[in-house]
Amino acid sequence: MHSNSVLRRAHERYFSMETARILLVDDDPALQQALSLMVSLRMSNVQVHTADSVSQALKLLQQHEYHAIVSDIKMPGMDGFDLLAVTSQQYPEIPVLFITGHGEHDLAIQALRGGAYDYILKPVDRDDLVASLYRALHTQRLQQEIRRQQQTLERYALNLERLVEQRTGELRAAQRANETILRTLGDELNPVLAQLRQDTQQIEDCFPATGRPKTLEQNLANMRCSLQELENIAARVQQATSIQSDHLASKHSRM
Repeated sequence: MHSNSVLRRAHERYFSMETARILLVDDDPALQQALSLMVSLRMSNVQVHTADSVSQALKLLQQHEYHAIVSDIKMPGMDGFDLLAVTSQQYPEIPVLFITGHGEHDLAIQALRGGAYDYILKPVDRDDLVASLYRALHTQRLQQEIRRQQQTLERYALNLERLVEQRTGELRAAQRANETILRTLGDELNPVLAQLRQDTQQIEDCFPATGRPKTLEQNLANMRCSLQELENIAARVQQATSIQSDHLASKHSRM
């Protein structure tokens, strides 16, 4: 009884803003009416729909969202197993509880193996039925929450993947832009260096080292120092361009 009260409180909490719809399927009008009334009186926040055949139950399943199904196994025409086969395929989230007679344990075991959530023996014990329904509704709600969380995680993973692809594209574009800038800088710097080397050499050729004024010698020394710094810069630019090109080529080959 304690576990039943816990399940009842859980049911009331979960369905405080939503009515739990239960589909009751039985070809016996008297039993159908008695079970429907009993469930409605003993369980809060529930709405009971009834069907006197499996074909009628399948029509109702297309029209409404149900949180649990209670069905007799033996019925004329399509029976409870036919209903279970359809719900397992098309509505796997809905728990199915079977009502079966004493001495029909083989049918009950077959039902459980076929995917039924639980079975209740006739004559139906009201406490057993209500407790089983509470468990079924609680399980269905938890499975619904798990699916919702899974969908949220899948959407988050998809958005994260798209973000990574976007940032990767932006990074590649930035790397290509950097490579272009470095190549342009190298292309513009090399001719200037060549001209400076030529000018420096011409000055040195025109003024032999033994007859150069001190100021000219100092200026030539400064020019040689500046030229060396520029050549070092040019070498680093060339190295950076090579590294950038190798990096882009490596990333492209892994795609």
